[in-house]
Amino acid sequence: MCVIGFLIAAAVLVFAVLVGVVAIKYKLRDVSRSMFGTDSFIDGINKQKEEMSETPRSLHSMTSIYLPQIMRDFPEFDYELYKNKAKSLLRSYFTALRTQKTSALEEECSQTLKNYVQGIIEDLKARNVSQVIKEVVIHDVQIAQYIKTGETVTVLFELSVGHYSYIEDENGEVVFGDREMKLQSVYEVGLVYVQNAEKLGADEALGINCPNCGAPITNLGRKFCEYCGTSVVEVNVRAWKFNSVREQTTSKRQF
Repeated sequence: MCVIGFLIAAAVLVFAVLVGVVAIKYKLRDVSRSMFGTDSFIDGINKQKEEMSETPRSLHSMTSIYLPQIMRDFPEFDYELYKNKAKSLLRSYFTALRTQKTSALEEECSQTLKNYVQGIIEDLKARNVSQVIKEVVIHDVQIAQYIKTGETVTVLFELSVGHYSYIEDENGEVVFGDREMKLQSVYEVGLVYVQNAEKLGADEALGINCPNCGAPITNLGRKFCEYCGTSVVEVNVRAWKFNSVREQTTSKRQF
């Protein structure tokens, strides 16, 4: 009798587990149908991932707010020019990481940015891995912030980018990322105007001199040479430098 009782209890337990599994299966099916329009929860998640990989990330789009302020402070600022330069700079940034050569960076970037990229390259070399970035598509570019301090003015561009990005080891095996899944990202590119190069010790990075007397220009915000009074508006374009590149995470944005 004890054996029979044990077998009955075991059968009841197995039946209860099977009922629970079936209930969970149907519940997941209902959830999957409501969320993804498919019976398979896993297929629904994979479908969502594929859709996200093809959907460009949205931007803050504060251009209409900040551009009038920038133009008031810098009438000679060419927005379309620097928007295109931001795109070109980001592409050169990707090339520098892929080839592990800072020489690939655009000329109009600061020493700070070059040092930052060099640090990434040295880390890749130390780990004996390679960064693969390909099929880059820049969907949109907008101004996200306009920041003024005592020494600098920063125009922060946001770029919505689609690309394949992953890291391979020396054998070509993917150690981070996915070579089959396209990523949609937002990159921040900082364009900096140095108003007082002397305070920042940035003379070498800027390399700007008065077109009349040759004296170094350290107070660019005034737009004239402090030694001979000559206007330096015509060389102000050289005062703008790309100073930073940063990829935003998908879960947290600073502003």
